[in-house]
Amino acid sequence: MDSLPLLADHPYASFLDQVEKPARYAGGEVGSVVKDWASVEARVCLAFPDVYDIGMSHLGFKILYKLLNDDPRTLAERSYAPWVDMEAQLVKRGLPLVSLESARPLRDFDVVGFSLQFELTYSNILTMLHLGGIPLRAADRGEDDPLVIAGGPTATHPEPIAPFLDALVIGDGEEKATEVALAWTRLKREGVPRRERLIAIARLGAIYVPSLYATRRDPDTGFEVVDRPLVSGIPFPVERALVDLDRYPFPDESPTGGPEAIFDRMSIEIARGCTEGCRFCQAGMIYRPVRERDPEQIVDTVMRAVQKSGQDEVSLTALSTADVSCISPLIKKVTERLTAERISLGVSSLRAYGLEPDLLDELKRVRATGLTFAPEAGTQRMRDVVNKNVTEEQLLETAERVFSRGWGKMKLYFMIGLPTEGDEDVRGIVETGARAAGAGRKGAGRGKPVDVTVSVSTHVPKPHTPFQWAAMDTLSEVARKQQILRDTVRPYRAVTLKTHEAHASVLEGIFARGDRPLADVLERAWRNGAHFDSWDDQLKLAVWEEAFAHTGVDRAKYLGTLPVTARLPWDHIDVGLEEGFLAREYRKALQNRLSPPCGKVAGMFVHHTNLDDARADARRLVCYDCGVACDMTQMREERLTFLDRLGAHKRSLPIVKEAAAAPPPADA
Repeated sequence: MDSLPLLADHPYASFLDQVEKPARYAGGEVGSVVKDWASVEARVCLAFPDVYDIGMSHLGFKILYKLLNDDPRTLAERSYAPWVDMEAQLVKRGLPLVSLESARPLRDFDVVGFSLQFELTYSNILTMLHLGGIPLRAADRGEDDPLVIAGGPTATHPEPIAPFLDALVIGDGEEKATEVALAWTRLKREGVPRRERLIAIARLGAIYVPSLYATRRDPDTGFEVVDRPLVSGIPFPVERALVDLDRYPFPDESPTGGPEAIFDRMSIEIARGCTEGCRFCQAGMIYRPVRERDPEQIVDTVMRAVQKSGQDEVSLTALSTADVSCISPLIKKVTERLTAERISLGVSSLRAYGLEPDLLDELKRVRATGLTFAPEAGTQRMRDVVNKNVTEEQLLETAERVFSRGWGKMKLYFMIGLPTEGDEDVRGIVETGARAAGAGRKGAGRGKPVDVTVSVSTHVPKPHTPFQWAAMDTLSEVARKQQILRDTVRPYRAVTLKTHEAHASVLEGIFARGDRPLADVLERAWRNGAHFDSWDDQLKLAVWEEAFAHTGVDRAKYLGTLPVTARLPWDHIDVGLEEGFLAREYRKALQNRLSPPCGKVAGMFVHHTNLDDARADARRLVCYDCGVACDMTQMREERLTFLDRLGAHKRSLPIVKEAAAAPPPADA
């Protein structure tokens, strides 16, 4: 391996002292890898279109960085969007954006791979391409330019950013990252023209190459939709990649950010996917089926990661951590190991049910860094609309248990702007928070402070969800509902209300359900100074207003109710859901009907010690035919094995196995 570049030789060395947080650009972190460029076949720059402080905690980056650098044929380096002060310095000095590891310009890499986590980072992608010396539009790139590829959740609805990308990975990227990088560089060495290389990687599967597909205007919506492939042998629709997590253990080593990193902790992914089926949640739809990592592997990874990184806080993460079948014994096992090391444990995405007293006790043992829950809606009717399988009784019980164990604060996340929402549902958000505070006071005891923060954002209808057809609230309606919240919270001193500025949410909604003509809007806004649009202090509304006006693009069509029968700009991306499933769930939402969680294979009934109770919970082993091929028998056996290996509830395991084997009722 090469030695790390000396700071004195770094192209930014002479002016790093003039920018905020110079460590964002210096590299050399613990856990970073610098490989000899001449020793590998393919060189990949992992490009995160937000500031270093945020990008350093991204789990997907950690996974791909480790995979590519462990392979002797490939290397991976990192680049993050430069903050506005650094961008100004680079432009002023005519310097390129470079990678952290070897300080090479982005244009020198074979592949530049962007992470698409959020629509409001699209303008930063253009900034990074421009500063990296790469033509903005795919159509303008030459034979020697890098392959510009992207992946992540918003790659499933990519049309507004598609003209700037050569290709997109749909679904899990673990297998595709190395495959695509090697295929691209080998074909290039053989002298294969760029377009033929693009056709070749499209034929690998789970790769969408926008330039190889024709579009047409849909008469029902006015959207430009992807109509057909322009060459034979490429997929249509493009199906997602799906990996077995056991083949890709979560990395125990990755670059460790210093004080600049906002989430300065070791985060470990313990599962991918979710059983709950919340109708607003795109991740819960596109990451099906649920896949849990081996808990013993998780414990070993946690301990090795702590030793290698030196960090004093660990976070276990999943879309719904409390739904992981072995979460209680897993946390107990992790805390046993962490307590001696004086390491703090955080658990993300907890639900307001399923938190047994012994689990809370384990969390308290390792100084857990606070508890956050997401009821999402303020009334039971609205929770049924969004399919949030939690009752107020469960929430209040959890609040009492949390505060009785010494926590002084609880944070609750809600949304306004959900389909069918009325003013009573909006007021119910604050009232639910107040009742949680009351339950907390009961649990905490007389005289002990209780603080409940109610954080309220604006719902953005997302593709590949049952709410993809729903209208988004106008800015004036959002403002009216936020005033209702402020009026309602005044009498409740124990409740802190936080609302979020909605202009960015509207822009997010436009680009979430957008089509290719929005690329012209994006480029126009970027050229006039748009960047870091997800940051309230950087969002330039006037720039975006001018861009829409200049291009003649009608924003309203992206925000209103869409016909369920219309072809949509993301219909050519197949995330595995059966045609008709989302529409069925949308109709149920409009009728206030709940769909119980699917595939509950062990987690809901491992605590039972009598067969009748276990069988009652086993009735929830249902499948709603969403189209994802879940092997319920395999999932059931896997999770029971996990529990058995962790030594959890050994007395009740035979009962659980018998209950799990029972068929679901005919009316399930």
